[in-house]
Amino acid sequence: MQVSWMEEVNEELLSLPDDLLTLLEDDSGTTSNSLDYSSQNGTAAAPELPGGSSPETQQPEILIQIKNVVSTVKLGCPLDLHFIARNAWNVEYNPQVFNRLIMRIRKPPTTGIFFETGSLFCFGATSEEQSRLAARRFSRIVQKLGFPVRFLDFKIHNIMAKSKTFPVRLEQLAHRQSCSYEPELFLGLLYKRIPGISVTIYSSGTLWLCGN
Repeated sequence: MQVSWMEEVNEELLSLPDDLLTLLEDDSGTTSNSLDYSSQNGTAAAPELPGGSSPETQQPEILIQIKNVVSTVKLGCPLDLHFIARNAWNVEYNPQVFNRLIMRIRKPPTTGIFFETGSLFCFGATSEEQSRLAARRFSRIVQKLGFPVRFLDFKIHNIMAKSKTFPVRLEQLAHRQSCSYEPELFLGLLYKRIPGISVTIYSSGTLWLCGN
């Protein structure tokens, strides 16, 4: 049952609108001159990144920020999306374009995708605790409309994080194994050597990490 549920999640993710799936941003046109380089410890090894672009005597401070946590939960009952759209606030529902209901809340600032089967996807949180809280608030909103909602099988499906390093020559990096680079189709380079994590690298040094 768990395998089929994950397969269902993957299929539903592929059917989401572009504005919810397009989470990567292209920073290739901007280069930062304010990187914090630390030279106090000259013997410390610089962080090793694919392509061998690490400076020999200076190392940038690499900070990773979580930008999006995708979670899923089963509400335990079928949902009447037309009824929810008529009686709830901050919702979008156009079944001719996308047969799912989109709801947004401000605290925490997240987006919920409701399915007629009773499944809920939660986007936009920046931590697991925040994602769980948002999913519970979405569930509570629907419960107040009269649906026998239960909070079942909450799972973190995907986490996306961003980091900034130094400019990288993607053309040289593309010759290495586990790299995929097609600039005619996409400006970023895909690096898939880390199990369970997909890394997108831009020439400006921006990295997007996506995994579960």
